[in-house]
Amino acid sequence: MSSAVAQLRLVRSMRRVLTIAILGLCGSVAQSNQTEYPALTRETLVGTWEGLIGIGTHPVVFHAVIAARDSDSYLSEIYPDSMKGRLFRLKSCTVADGKVSLHFVESGDYGYWIEGQGHGDKDFAWINGRIGLPNKPDAGPSSFYFERSTWVQKLSEAAVHAAEKIPK
Repeated sequence: MSSAVAQLRLVRSMRRVLTIAILGLCGSVAQSNQTEYPALTRETLVGTWEGLIGIGTHPVVFHAVIAARDSDSYLSEIYPDSMKGRLFRLKSCTVADGKVSLHFVESGDYGYWIEGQGHGDKDFAWINGRIGLPNKPDAGPSSFYFERSTWVQKLSEAAVHAAEKIPK
């Protein structure tokens, strides 16, 4: 009986080792196929950015144009239910080792803060972080995705196209 128990334990141990080896191999193969993007810089921050918050509550669409100079950079917010919103100018921008802090103001110091980790190159970039109004966002997990592209516009177009597919 003890010999059978020992063999069973050996088989279970071998299974665990084999499972770990297979998972490790799969993980390393998957990683080698993924594109690694460098940390965002002030230069790779330049471009058109879009983001979306409040899904399921009061959604807000953000569209920003980041120029080489802060004073030429803007963020607009639009509430889809009313199609109204405001315009903010970039007051401060800090990018260091991929850590990004953007402060857009409407007047005085009142405005949005976007903070997080940014990655990308001249073709594709994103910031994964948090957004706050009127103060810097509290620490915590990322809750805001900002991408240098027109992905929100494409999302809207996709929703229209999906609706057109439904027979009337």
